Amino acid sequence: MMETLVRLAIAFGTLSILGFGGGKGIIPQMHDDAVTQFHWVTSEQFAQFYTIGKLVPGPTTIFGALVGYRAAGYVGAAVAAAALFLPSSLLMMLAGAAWRRFSASSWKDVVSVGLAPVVIGLVWSSVFTVAKGTIQGPAAIAIALLITALTLRTALSAPLLIALGAAGGLAFLR
Repeated sequence: MMETLVRLAIAFGTLSILGFGGGKGIIPQMHDDAVTQFHWVTSEQFAQFYTIGKLVPGPTTIFGALVGYRAAGYVGAAVAAAALFLPSSLLMMLAGAAWRRFSASSWKDVVSVGLAPVVIGLVWSSVFTVAKGTIQGPAAIAIALLITALTLRTALSAPLLIALGAAGGLAFLR
């Protein structure tokens, strides 16, 4: 159990430090760690936990606590959540102080413009990673494409889109 807790702390702590642009940027690596490398959850469970993370208030990556719970119970959930949020929070406090200190510097704009495409790429990479554990068959592909189109073309909320996808799944995937 102790070895699992240490692995959770290292894996999620590393994700916390390396992820930027929002939590979605770390999902592909989190999937690789949790599913492929350590086998804490299956790809399907990962996708289910991600969906739960989208439904509850707060950051989506809170579902990392569910991965931790599956790996090592309540203590695993606490370790995963702490490792996922504390390092990045401390890093952001330091970065925020530097950002304010150099507020007049021209490099701020260069950094912002340069990171935007990286963040977009990381978000789309997350979409494909989560889809690996959920999309199986033509009906599922059609539902996923429809929900993707609605996401990109409308202002519907995430819980409503999830409910629509679930309704489509109940209607066509049973």
